[in-house]
Amino acid sequence: MNRAVASEVDIAILGGGMSGLAMACQLDQRNAQGGQPIRNGLVLEPRETYQRDKTWCFWQQQPGLFDNAISHSWSRWEVRSAGRRWVSSCAQTPYVRVDSGRYYALAAERLARSDTVSLSLNASAEGVFRDGDGLKVRSSAGNVRAHRVVDTRPQAIMQGTLLQHFYGWEVETDKDVFDPTTVTLMDFSAAADNGVHFFYVLPFSARSALIETTHFSPDLNTQEQYEAELGHYLRHRYELSHWHTSRTEQGVLPMAKSCAQSTSGGDVDIAALGLHADTIKPSTGYCFPHAQDQARRLVDWLSTPLGTKPPRPRGIVARWLDDVFVSFLEHQAGRAPEVFFNLFKLVPPKSLVQFLSDRATFADYLRVIWAMPKSVMLREAFRYVFKR
Repeated sequence: MNRAVASEVDIAILGGGMSGLAMACQLDQRNAQGGQPIRNGLVLEPRETYQRDKTWCFWQQQPGLFDNAISHSWSRWEVRSAGRRWVSSCAQTPYVRVDSGRYYALAAERLARSDTVSLSLNASAEGVFRDGDGLKVRSSAGNVRAHRVVDTRPQAIMQGTLLQHFYGWEVETDKDVFDPTTVTLMDFSAAADNGVHFFYVLPFSARSALIETTHFSPDLNTQEQYEAELGHYLRHRYELSHWHTSRTEQGVLPMAKSCAQSTSGGDVDIAALGLHADTIKPSTGYCFPHAQDQARRLVDWLSTPLGTKPPRPRGIVARWLDDVFVSFLEHQAGRAPEVFFNLFKLVPPKSLVQFLSDRATFADYLRVIWAMPKSVMLREAFRYVFKR
């Protein structure tokens, strides 16, 4: 898979995770289509090999490069709170699960065939510097000169940032207990002492599912605490006394109200992509469709003159509303179950999907705002604006 690391490229992509591979594959596709200047690229990824390590889910609204990595699809989803249950459905925008192992394999295979974009594993980017009229990337595999850089490397999370942290089990049971037609997006059946706490269930069949315990809070739990929560949930919701855990999964996503724009140091020829670059939707944690959209826009940016600012990661209105909602979660977490439940109950599924995917129309925004507690959100808007 690895080739010799090129010493000079048009674009160096630092990090070959989901976002970096999206960027590389979008560039390869654009080069293959022709019609504009071909840009050659290099991905530097510290991992030696890829393996299935994550689950990405999103509402599919259009075909994409990685559709063959989708392993499951659901047209129904539910939220549960205070003994109530609300089920939504929308066949036009199914909720789909991307298998990260398949995703990595598809991307690696595509780049292995590419004449213009290469993937170098076991190669860590250590720094980016302005070098005359170009950029120099110092890496463990040698120095690389590039006209532009897309930096997807993880960054330190600022202390005090609200976090979405989760821990999950893929479980198998010896009896039918799961409804394979319906995803549980949020089950607020557990009381939260600090922050927001809910369970998330992806049912693969009547006897297998991914169960995650998810918190919105500034502090992480111990593994023992997460496992105790999962065990309690399986025993009480599904009346299980035993099950087999085939794999575990965990993650920490920042829910920052403002985005720290990477390590560019103000250099407009260095663009950020990934969790530190406003790719994640902070109020929900969804990132897969945003990464694909941002990668396409960054490929467009490569055809602009050097010195042109990278495209804005997300729309101003979407970002501002997220900031206000995160402020609400920070200060009034106890009301979150009610607010989330009402969003799914009162907003038509298609409009809510558009909003959660950052593709909302003006009418969609109005429907979402109408479903919110007006006085509470107005107070949070003032708090956010005047206490920044």
